[in-house]
Amino acid sequence: MGALAHYLENENIPTTQISLIYEHTEAIRPPRALWVPFELGRPLGVPDDAAFQRKVLLAALTLFESEKGPVLDVFPEEAPTSSENTAEEDTWACPVGFSPPREEKTDLEDSIQALICEVAELRAWYDIGLEKRGRTAMADFDPETAAGILCDYLSGKDIGIPQKEISPAVALRLAAQDLKSFYFEAAISRPGAKAPDSKTFTNWYWTQTAAGQILKDIREKCAKEEDKDLQMAGKMFLVPMGQ
Repeated sequence: MGALAHYLENENIPTTQISLIYEHTEAIRPPRALWVPFELGRPLGVPDDAAFQRKVLLAALTLFESEKGPVLDVFPEEAPTSSENTAEEDTWACPVGFSPPREEKTDLEDSIQALICEVAELRAWYDIGLEKRGRTAMADFDPETAAGILCDYLSGKDIGIPQKEISPAVALRLAAQDLKSFYFEAAISRPGAKAPDSKTFTNWYWTQTAAGQILKDIREKCAKEEDKDLQMAGKMFLVPMGQ
């Protein structure tokens, strides 16, 4: 959006935007931008807090008063906590218990086997949820295929991609997205389970699962690739900043 803003401004259309990643906006230098210290995907803060969201929007619109740009302002407040019952959020747990995250790197085969076991344990819960909801956010691969793509890449094998027209970098991105959706849908599908807020799920996924660790390992491997697309995928699209 920051790059698009330059084109709009050239047509004399003033623009302002909300940024979630300071470094990207700083590099693109859009005419006006407000950086907010919120979670990715939540540029206005938590849902159902109209007063706070209005405050964020007004701060972004106020940038139109700047005499010249580029302007990159910083929103001074953290987002409020979720309006849901915090006691329930604090006690939320995945329906299966995984081994504690490794403190030191183990053998590659151990990491891959841990991911395969997690997917197998969660599959039953995912299938229950899919039957009830009749839909899934997994758009490109089934859970086993998504996990297999990630494991094949990490172990140096040729990636088995059902859609032959997509590149390895795109396959990794799609597999990572589908796998995260699979974990979330499985985790909320046990009887009586309540969906965790995004911070609770994010913390669990990236610190307590083999999937989160595998993706961090893939990010490191992508950084060493000669393929620019793989480098970009690892840097920008697999693991959130701060993880």
